[in-house]
Formats: sequence, structure tokens, C-alpha cells
Amino acid sequence: MPPDASTSPSLSELPLDELIRYGQSLGISLSEDTPKGEALRKVRARQELLLDLDRDALLDVVMWLRIPVRRSAGKEQLAELIAQQNLSDFRGLSDRGLEVLSNLWNVVPRAGESRSDLESRMRRSRGPIAQWRRLRRKVVGSVVARIVASGEETRGDYHFLPEDAPSSIRRDIEEDGLMGSVAKRIRGVADDYVHEKLDEIERRIDAKLDEIDQRLGEWRDREVAHRLNILKLTLVFSILVVLLSLLYDYLRA
Repeated sequence: MPPDASTSPSLSELPLDELIRYGQSLGISLSEDTPKGEALRKVRARQELLLDLDRDALLDVVMWLRIPVRRSAGKEQLAELIAQQNLSDFRGLSDRGLEVLSNLWNVVPRAGESRSDLESRMRRSRGPIAQWRRLRRKVVGSVVARIVASGEETRGDYHFLPEDAPSSIRRDIEEDGLMGSVAKRIRGVADDYVHEKLDEIERRIDAKLDEIDQRLGEWRDREVAHRLNILKLTLVFSILVVLLSLLYDYLRA
């Protein structure tokens, strides 16, 4: 499990590959051959940045992206969700949201810089290839969403999730591509089917155990009643033997 900012000393104990994956999940540009010292420095710098960022501004970005999230989500979780997006259009994003997003992209706002200039620098920082891939996936996602008629997203009021919920087909395709999103949904359906069957098996086992427990209780009650009857007969027989002995002694006297 990736460490949080409160456990940053344990970062040095992580293997290099895990450290790189953790840094990449936070939006840090790290290659597989990055030296561990440099990766460690960048990850700790990102954790320190997250400590300074306004959580409400991070929530502004997540709500603007329409990403389902719990209201209690921490800064690292919000940063991971934002890092998965490749954005180029910032219309509708609040100023503080744009500022915190630019910091996550390592595009530090300049004093007196206009919003349009900051947006231009942020777009240039992503590179043309990433923008082209994002546009291509967005088009494919829109087409597929219209075909299946289940991926339309409303732009009404944002609602926080009480628990995890699946995202739309269009957003999945934008993030993972067509085949990746299809594979993810197939795995999700398979997992749901397995969980449903496991729950059904568990219910059947519970019902059988209740039935066995009920039968054992009935057998136990019958066994107790049988033993009580034997004790009663033994007591009656003992009393009869005593009475006969007393009668025999009386007649002999």
C-alpha cells in the first residue's frame, strides 16, 4: 500500500519499482530507469506540495471533472484521481482549482499572470502527443456511449458518493482506451457474478447449518427426555425394591 505524507520516512524502504509506481500515481513524471535517490526526492517533494495545497481546491477540480468521490477523500486520493486525467480545456474550473491543478502539473503560477496565459502554459506542458491521444479517445468514447445509450453524463449538481460507484463508458474509454475499458468492464461483471454466487453459496451454507443445528437440538431434547424417563423408571423400581424388602422383614418378624 502506498505510504501517505505522515509516513514519508518509510518511502526509503520501498523497492524502486514500487516507489516509481507510487510517484506516477501522484502525477509525477518518472521513468523506469529513474535513480532511486531522484525518485525519492520527487515523491517527497510532491507529498510536501500536497500538504500545502488547499483540499477544497482539489475538490473543485474533482467536482469539475465529474469524478465520483467520497466527501471525506484525502488529498492523496484526490491527487491520484486528478493525475489520471489529461486535460486541455479548463472552462468552468474555478480559479483556485486551476491554480492547484497547475501546481500538480509543475506549472507554477506567476505573479500577475492572467488566467489565459496560465492555461496556455499548462496546455504546452502536456505535449501534443498526449493531447492527440486524449482527443482520439474522447471521440471514440462519445461514439460508443451514444451507441449503448448508457454513457451520457448530466451536468447537473455534483453529488458526492456514499461509496464506490462505476464511472461512465465514455470516461473509461478516455482513460484506458477502447479495449482497456471493455476489459475492465468485463472483469467488473465477472467479479460481480462471482461475488453474487459466493453470497448465494454462503446463504445456502448458513441455511444448512441452521437446519443441522435445529435437528441437533431436537435430537438433544429427545435424548435428554429419554434419559429422564430411564431415571424415573430406575427410581420407581428402587422404591419398589425397598418397599418389598421392608414388607418381607415385617412378615418375618
